[in-house]
Amino acid sequence: MNLSPAQIQRFWREWPKSCKAMNWTKAAGLSATEIDAKRKEFLLRCGFDSLTKVDRVDGFTKVLKELLVLQGVDVDAGIESEDLTINKARTIRHFILTDLVPCLELYLPDVRGYMTSIMEDKNRWWKIDRPVRDITLMHLDAKPVHRWDVKTKSMKDFPSQLEQMKWTLAARLNTLRGEAGHTVHQMRTSAGLSCTCAACSSAGDLLSPIPQDQPQPKSVNQPF
Repeated sequence: MNLSPAQIQRFWREWPKSCKAMNWTKAAGLSATEIDAKRKEFLLRCGFDSLTKVDRVDGFTKVLKELLVLQGVDVDAGIESEDLTINKARTIRHFILTDLVPCLELYLPDVRGYMTSIMEDKNRWWKIDRPVRDITLMHLDAKPVHRWDVKTKSMKDFPSQLEQMKWTLAARLNTLRGEAGHTVHQMRTSAGLSCTCAACSSAGDLLSPIPQDQPQPKSVNQPF
């Protein structure tokens, strides 16, 4: 999916700052053609031959982080530009905390304790290494789990710790919702969330314009 207008605008706001930091400017003796060539070289280093080829999630994260590296304003940007699973982990944690947890709280008295028990069960090494500290979402990552597959009798990549956690919570929530006799609409509205059911989505399309994508928050207050 191509970049949203907001993302394109963000690129063109950051690019001149990067040029200034790298001294790729007319004041430094470069022509407009040479500066544009620097932009194309930059995008190629990020893996794209055009800004139109950059996707909205991993691709834009890579490009934005590399721009910040050039500017020297974000120490973490260099790390994140090389490891895109950092942003993916942030996105999954945000979804769990802002979408799944509010719904689970309708059916479970202690969601935090429930989540901790799942994480400890799936990551039993934690209690061995850190017996006095509870495991949290911040201790899980979005890197594929590389382990032996008994079916193929070879090493294989399995879903990451955070993906497994998300799917486990989603499956449990679906079971609890069914047992309570709630529709998706009833559950989400009771949890104070916007509803994504077909009826509400259709009504939203008729009543309001299609919203532009908003950038993913860099961090979320982490209660778990």
